[in-house]
Amino acid sequence: MSEVQLIHQTHMELDGAQYQIMVFCRKEGSYFAQTFFDDDDIIISDGPTMLEALKKHERLLPLAVVSRQLRRYPSKPRTTRV
Repeated sequence: MSEVQLIHQTHMELDGAQYQIMVFCRKEGSYFAQTFFDDDDIIISDGPTMLEALKKHERLLPLAVVSRQLRRYPSKPRTTRV
């Protein structure tokens, strides 16, 4: 048996883009969900049950998407108020 097994797949749409969510079970019984943004850019959320790992991931994925958008399109420096 492999160390992890894919047990669920779903998608989430954010700002018109689709993000794949994959949920895995580890050999010892813990769970994690992951989404690949790029080969070296992955968000992973773990939990004691499949549902908890998925719910946590669904809460954090929008924040991860926004943070990557901010990195890509940084805002202009703000002027200091007097």
